[in-house]
Amino acid sequence: MKVFLFLLGLLSAQVATADSWELPKTTRYHSPDSSWFVEVVPLHIPAKYYAYHGTKPRRRHKFTAADTVIIPCHATMFRLQGSDTIKVWEKQLINRIAPVSALVSTNGRYLVTVDNWSSMGYGVDVLAVYDVQGNLLKRYALEDFSPFPINTYWRSISSLWWNCGVEWQAPYTLDICFQDEQKQEKHRTYNLETMQFGP
Repeated sequence: MKVFLFLLGLLSAQVATADSWELPKTTRYHSPDSSWFVEVVPLHIPAKYYAYHGTKPRRRHKFTAADTVIIPCHATMFRLQGSDTIKVWEKQLINRIAPVSALVSTNGRYLVTVDNWSSMGYGVDVLAVYDVQGNLLKRYALEDFSPFPINTYWRSISSLWWNCGVEWQAPYTLDICFQDEQKQEKHRTYNLETMQFGP
């Protein structure tokens, strides 16, 4: 009986905790000097999209064109010049739904997206870097740069909760904070010009 209870307790400890996510919203992120900003628009699936595709062709005239199109997650970069707001580029992001956060570098030279909405710590785009024209330069899975073993992070049904902050340390250098399940923290830097992680 004691062995059974021990195994049951061990199993229970390994069961992921349930969580919930609100729907993502269109969000703006500014450069450190506030002269640039990016507007990130999450994936949009029209409310009637699945109803349209489940309807017989002869009845589809009841739907509008807007009911039939999924709009992928995308970003638009802007530069502020005096009283003018200038659109620089607009591109689709590789995140399926939306990033959890994003950072714009000085002069709008780089855009960095962090994590995936509703699935933090998973995927090949936990960290993604885009250039001054919005082209993808590099993407990383968590195991590519984590200082902790992946199985030491606190996990829920949806996510690995690894991130305790990503911020600018220098114009093109990020400071990335990691926190494991025991609340231990480690930091690594990331240089956007060399695309290399520091210790």
